[in-house]
Amino acid sequence: MDGLLLEHVPGLPERVLIEVGEQRALVLPTAAGARRLADLVIGEEDPPRGAVVSTGGPVRLVPAEGGLLPHLTVLGNIIHGHTVAHRVTRQAAELQSSQTAKWCGLADVLDRHPHEITPGRRRLAGVARALRAEPRVIVLEDAGGLPTWGSLLAQHPNPELKRAALLLITTDPGRTTDFADAT
Repeated sequence: MDGLLLEHVPGLPERVLIEVGEQRALVLPTAAGARRLADLVIGEEDPPRGAVVSTGGPVRLVPAEGGLLPHLTVLGNIIHGHTVAHRVTRQAAELQSSQTAKWCGLADVLDRHPHEITPGRRRLAGVARALRAEPRVIVLEDAGGLPTWGSLLAQHPNPELKRAALLLITTDPGRTTDFADAT
């Protein structure tokens, strides 16, 4: 298994499998349930007795607002995600992070701080930051009032997303219409 496997997790289908390169949305009835599932997948909470939560490697969470550090520029945030996960030179991290940012449609805002860009771009910068850590699974938190993940990712198809399993966790089924499979 190279991705995410959830089995016997209360409130979910009996078995949820998301392979690397696939994306799936899970709709939960409450925000607390959505947060708990995110915590289970990223390893912040132990699974309930009898449940299986298995990832094929590192997991990164992208909070609904992007999860950026406010004192860093967009490029600084993406580089931070890269250098935390890998021991590389600053020059290599900057080059690779700039490419990821370009694929996420962020090339024109690299020198700006999170408060200076739109909510959609903050979300995409969070994805770029997560991608530079080369995770096997990316968990996308959702919130109403923000651009949908599906619309953002469709506008900026990033080939690096094919190297991770994407899990969108939301409480609103209407926010999954432009994302991949919804459960």
